[in-house]
Amino acid sequence: MKALIMAGGSGTRLWPLSREKYPKQFLKIFEEKSLLRLTYERLLRLLDHRDIIIATSKEYEYHVRNDLYPYDGYSLILEPERKNTGPTVLLGLLFALEKLSSSEDEVFFVIPSDHYIQPEERYLDYLRFAQKVAKMGYVVAFGIKPSHPDTNFGYIKLGEKLLSEGEAVAYNMERFVEKPSYQLAQDFLRDGSYMWNSGNFAFTIKVGLEEIKINASHMWELSGESFGVMIENYSKLPEIAFDYMQMEKTKRGAVIPMDIVWSDVGSFEGLYRVLPSNHKGNVHVGDTLCLDSENTLAYSTDRLVALIGVRDVAVVEERDAVLVLSRDASHKVKDLVNHLISMGRREAKYHVELHERWGKRLLLDEGNAYKIYKLTIYPNREIGPHMHMHSTRTWMVLKGTLLFNSKGEESFVSVGDSRFVNKATPYLIRNSGFIPAELIEVRVGEYLEDDDVIPQ
Repeated sequence: MKALIMAGGSGTRLWPLSREKYPKQFLKIFEEKSLLRLTYERLLRLLDHRDIIIATSKEYEYHVRNDLYPYDGYSLILEPERKNTGPTVLLGLLFALEKLSSSEDEVFFVIPSDHYIQPEERYLDYLRFAQKVAKMGYVVAFGIKPSHPDTNFGYIKLGEKLLSEGEAVAYNMERFVEKPSYQLAQDFLRDGSYMWNSGNFAFTIKVGLEEIKINASHMWELSGESFGVMIENYSKLPEIAFDYMQMEKTKRGAVIPMDIVWSDVGSFEGLYRVLPSNHKGNVHVGDTLCLDSENTLAYSTDRLVALIGVRDVAVVEERDAVLVLSRDASHKVKDLVNHLISMGRREAKYHVELHERWGKRLLLDEGNAYKIYKLTIYPNREIGPHMHMHSTRTWMVLKGTLLFNSKGEESFVSVGDSRFVNKATPYLIRNSGFIPAELIEVRVGEYLEDDDVIPQ
C-alpha cells in the first residue's frame, strides 16, 4: 500500500488563521499538532513512513519538513506550481512506480491533509476495507451522510451493494456530481441516497493510471508516462481537480459510506460545527470569555478575546489581525481576503510565523527601524554563514545550546547568553544539540527586509 497526502493547497477561507503563505493544513486547531501532522500520524497506524508520499507546493517545502519534525523516511514531492489535485494524483502515481518501485497491483490511497476525522480507528477500518474493494478493480470514494445542503461538496449516489464486511459496505457509484447548485443539493438531501464526497480515494496504481489515460488523455500525453517528464511539462498541464477529471467520468466508481465525524474545516461555520460547545452553544478556543452570549465562536491565538451580549457571531484573533463576522457570513471570508489583496495588505498573504530551511521565526514586534523575532532552530541545522549590509543583529538564547561563529571565532551559547554582530559582519549559528533551540533576534537598521543577506 501507498498513500499520497495532498498538502499543496493555499488557504483563504479561514483567514486570519490561514493565509496564502500559511494554508490550513499547517494550522494547529484541534491539538498542539497541525492538521497535516495529525493526518500523517493517523496514516502511520496503517502504513510505514516509507509508504507515505506528501505532495506540496515548492514554497511549502520547509513548512512541511518543520511541521513533521522529527519524522523522516517519507517521500516529498515538490510541485513546481499549483495545478489542483488532478495533476497531483498522476504525479504521485508516477512517483510511486518510478521512485519507490511500487507494484501496479498495490493499493494507492489519496488523502487530503487538512480534514478533521473522529474516531480515527473506525476511519482506518474503512481504509482497510477499501483495499479489498480497490483490488476488485474499482475507483473507491468514501462518502459522508450529508447533514444539510452544501454546494462546496461533491455528491455521490449509492447504487447496488458490491461488498460488505461487518459494518462496512461498498456500493456501486451510480452518479457523481461535483459542487452542484443549491437546488440540486437540496434535492440530493431529500433523496436520501446521496453521500458527500469526503475527498479520500483508493484504487490500485494500475487502475488509477488506466483511468487517467481514458479520462485525461491530454494530461497523460504531457506526462510522458514519466515522473521527470511530467515535472518538466508541469506548466503546460491543465488546472483541474481530481473530482472533475476522474470521479465524474469513471465507469468503475465505488463508494464506501463512513459513519464518522468528518469535516473539511472549510469555513468558520464548519469549524464551529466540530468543536465542542458549552450549554449556551458557545465555542471557546484559547484565552476567551463569553458573557450573556449564545452560539458564538471565540478563537484566540495570543490575546484575551471577550464577548458580551452577542449571538451567532465569530471572533477570530491572530497576532496581526482580528476578524469579526456573523456565522452565516463565513462564505464571504474569501471575498474579504481578495479585497485585502487588492489593497496590497501584507496580512492577506503572509502570516507572522514563517518557515525556513533551518526552522521557523515568529514576528513579535516591529517599528520603523527594528524588528523582533522569536527563532526556532532545529537540530543539525544552521543559519548562515552570511552577513547583512544594512542592519545589526542581537540574539539571546531562550532554550538549547548553539554554536556561534563570527570572524573565525567559535563559542557555545546557552540559555541567557547573548551575541551581537554589526553590519557587514559574517556569522553562523548552528544547532549541534538534540533539541530545538529557541532565541530572540533583534534587527536594527535602515533596511530590515529578508533579501539583505550576503552569503559567505
